[in-house]
Amino acid sequence: MIPKTRSANRIEQRSSHMIHIQKIALPETGRVLVISDIHGDLHLFQQLLKKVSYTPADTLILNGDLCERGPSSLGVIRYARKLMDSSSRVFITEGNCDRLIHHVFDNDPTVFDHLAQHPHSVMNEWIEEQGKTIADFDSVPALAAFYRQTCGAEIDWLFSLPTALEADHYLFIHAGIDDRADWRETSHRSAVAIPHFYTRTHQCEKNVVVGHWPVVNYRSEAITCHNPIIALDKRMICIDGGNQVRFDGQLNALIIERNPQGDRIRFTSADHFHKLATITQSYTPPADFIGTLNYPHYAVRPLKRGTYFSLCENIALGLTQWIKNEYLEKKDDGFTAADDLSCSGLPVRAGDQVAVVDDGCAGYTLIKKEGSVGWVPKQFL
Repeated sequence: MIPKTRSANRIEQRSSHMIHIQKIALPETGRVLVISDIHGDLHLFQQLLKKVSYTPADTLILNGDLCERGPSSLGVIRYARKLMDSSSRVFITEGNCDRLIHHVFDNDPTVFDHLAQHPHSVMNEWIEEQGKTIADFDSVPALAAFYRQTCGAEIDWLFSLPTALEADHYLFIHAGIDDRADWRETSHRSAVAIPHFYTRTHQCEKNVVVGHWPVVNYRSEAITCHNPIIALDKRMICIDGGNQVRFDGQLNALIIERNPQGDRIRFTSADHFHKLATITQSYTPPADFIGTLNYPHYAVRPLKRGTYFSLCENIALGLTQWIKNEYLEKKDDGFTAADDLSCSGLPVRAGDQVAVVDDGCAGYTLIKKEGSVGWVPKQFL
């Protein structure tokens, strides 16, 4: 039997219901930068840090999900560790994607299916770095032994990350907290994976800053937008811009400018859309041309087919949405949308500079402006 290393022990500890809250002291003045859900996108992470002019004088908080989905999970993990080692002002919380390897140590038989279906996984990157493939392992215990022997230090580091960071006016936690007076007793599952936290309430006296659930998922009846939701009346700030989750997503940076008289909170973002276009004339879409189609609510019922869009009922949500015909697919006995998708027309003015997201559809181009995504007639670009 392979002896347990510290990594295996920490994994077992994390499987309990306890969460690890680390108390931190934020400076009275200066900047606090908060980024979550980098999802293995090292290039965009570095681009965003450059955009905000990050220096070691700033406090930097990475609020979970360093890895999975993007092409360089190991690159992000190692770069984040380097940042933390070089500054006492860098803090990192754990996210649900950062601890998926616990399934290996739990001898979960579905691990091989996960690795086959998710090539962009830190677990696959560890295997590939050693010149191996999944086929080299005939059992989950054999895979667990490999990870212990070759990646133990990095696994230890991932499982040493706190679940939450508690400061004077803020609680930084990946997914959210349970709605209970003794919120510090939140379950670990809720802390790293509770869904749609913004639709809930909580009893913490601080502003709870979360990632995990893309903010666009809260905007089914609004213009598609990936910008953070700053709801101080609810003591909630949600910052997941859907990077590597939605094809039109972005990586957000929350910027808290500290001041004894009151903090100023703003944000900026970076994405992968570098093809720009200029709006030639202003466009105001019809009032009902609004909304967002989000996972997992893809099943729709077409009500009226138009030249470029079809008016559809979103079966799960009971909403009517205009879906671009190229994204509408026949499936079994019904219809489904092909992906998460903007169902919004985007208001623009002549002279606006916009990013092109999809110009391959008939009649309309999908564009992005200041975090909002929507369709405009091609003749307006």
